[in-house]
Amino acid sequence: MTNKMDEKTIINEIDQILDDLSASYELLDVERSFSFFSDDPDFFMIGSDGLIYDHETFYMANKMYFNECSKFELITYFKDIKVLTNTLVLVTWHYKAIATRFTGGREIFDPAGATFLFRKIDGQWKVVNYQESAQAPK
Repeated sequence: MTNKMDEKTIINEIDQILDDLSASYELLDVERSFSFFSDDPDFFMIGSDGLIYDHETFYMANKMYFNECSKFELITYFKDIKVLTNTLVLVTWHYKAIATRFTGGREIFDPAGATFLFRKIDGQWKVVNYQESAQAPK
């Protein structure tokens, strides 16, 4: 378990990672955004479509999507960081995403949500499981 001092430090570390992850998405930087996700074979994510993706499939889908966007915005409504142990953290995030396509169209995902499970691996926090939910884009 963690003491209150450790817990506060961990929460601050994860909060900074979430800020960096959001910024990398807004910059459409797929390489930077995926530096926060574990590329371990046990990694998986469940998409809004209900399908399960491994790291490579998830990466390629994001790369293709980013390449179609000229701008991407994220607006956080709610974020909860729960420290489970010194090496395991659960994050719940409620947000709005606005994607502007090179074609001029926009997709607005509002509301949207995600759950991240972070594990400390070799001294770094990495997302080992990820699940997202969203309304169909407007």
